[in-house]
Amino acid sequence: MKTIYFVRHGESESNIGGVILGGAKTSLTKHGQEQAAFVAERLSHLAVDVIIASTYLRTRQTGQIIAEKIAKPIEYSDLFVEWNQGSHRIGKKADDLELGTQTKTLIEHLKKPNWRMTDEENFEELNKRADRALAYLMGRPEEHIVVVGHGWFSPVLLGKAVMGEDFTGRDCQHFMKAFRMVNTGITIVTHGKAAGKLYSDEWNIVTWNDHAHLG
Repeated sequence: MKTIYFVRHGESESNIGGVILGGAKTSLTKHGQEQAAFVAERLSHLAVDVIIASTYLRTRQTGQIIAEKIAKPIEYSDLFVEWNQGSHRIGKKADDLELGTQTKTLIEHLKKPNWRMTDEENFEELNKRADRALAYLMGRPEEHIVVVGHGWFSPVLLGKAVMGEDFTGRDCQHFMKAFRMVNTGITIVTHGKAAGKLYSDEWNIVTWNDHAHLG
């Protein structure tokens, strides 16, 4: 059976508001580095074979702190990068009220087929990427994988895992709204055969957003 530990990156500059949005180049704050160290200590007590991080700077930094602590290899993949809400956001203030309104609009329109505001990822694109990401994880030879990802895309990915081909834009909307993840929160998911399971080939969410390591 495969076990995946989905970990959101530590606190980033864009998470604290009032700073310029850097997209893929946004880095961890000092507090975010401390959070990454806490989750690394937590993961050092679990079975881990490999770490896979999004290619964004904040996830690479988080993944590297974890890798150094637990002495496991780290790889990077664009499959797990954050939801692209549009290139026009880069260079804007993180607490820009207009951007917040736009995000709400994007979420509300996920249920509208093929709708697009600008050049953001719409539901169809998010759904396809989530499908590829899950297939990639299932195809990995390791049984225990840490995935360092983001607060918006990870709920989409896990919604796809739970709903499968039935995953809709409305489902995506609900997962984004209801299944939030704090910085360095751990969500544990299993896939495959296990004693006592009704179905032998399914994804199971074991824990969601566990952040006890933050105190």
